Amino acid sequence: MHGRDLMEADALRSFAVFAEHRNFTTAARELHISQPSLHVKIRKLAAALGVELYERDGRRLALTAAGERLAAYALDSRRRAEEFLRELHDESAPTLTIAAGRGALRWVIGEPIQRVGGQGRRVHVITADRDAALGAVTSGRADLAVVAHDPPGRQVEATQIATYRQVLVLGDGHPLARRRQVRLGDLDGLDLVVPPAGRPHRRALERALLDAGVRWQVAAEVDGWDLLVHLAALGVGATVVNGCVGLPDGLRAVPIHGLPEIRYWAAWRPPRRAVVQDLLDQFGVGR
Repeated sequence: MHGRDLMEADALRSFAVFAEHRNFTTAARELHISQPSLHVKIRKLAAALGVELYERDGRRLALTAAGERLAAYALDSRRRAEEFLRELHDESAPTLTIAAGRGALRWVIGEPIQRVGGQGRRVHVITADRDAALGAVTSGRADLAVVAHDPPGRQVEATQIATYRQVLVLGDGHPLARRRQVRLGDLDGLDLVVPPAGRPHRRALERALLDAGVRWQVAAEVDGWDLLVHLAALGVGATVVNGCVGLPDGLRAVPIHGLPEIRYWAAWRPPRRAVVQDLLDQFGVGR
């Protein structure tokens, strides 16, 4: 059997399920076939295409570059078939799957998701960090990723959808709360609630404060904008967040001069442009 014949057979569907789980036992169970049968299907597919589709990475299985491309193609094919059947039977538009971090989901694209859903569109959300969100798009598991800071790579199409200043959040009784803006030097001596070590926001903040010669102390380490703000509201310390984050009563957000603005990007693969357009419309991104 030639590669094209196998690409049109159920081996492609079997590989799509395997690629989603990266596990033969789990994939075989979902496909209702034996594990040896699944091994044979994927081995024949790889041989017909003349490429390796997966490799062992320690105790886990990882897709090769060719495997990643085939998985994306397989998932696209499955989704297109589902979308065709919906249109054939006059059903609703295909589900829009979005991968993004918790902060972006709540404060950047929360309202656009609500508006898209209000138009009758089903939305499925995957909570993921930057690498995982972009990986979900390139593998075909998600239609759209929303990521912060640097633009995504060339393997996807992308557009900037939002920009926010970084702000110092502290109690409205603090002397700095009366300022229209503060400079990095004004943070000298503050107790700060920050993300755990190694997080992108923590690394960027530490670098900026070090370059400015600012002395500061870690008041607490928590993950997520909501918890940073919550601890600031409890009086544990001040914090630095994106200007889009909502604040409870008793707190004030003061823009920080000297920290870069945070940019957010929407990313998708070209074949999914029509599927993600509803959400892009909410940000004024044309077709």
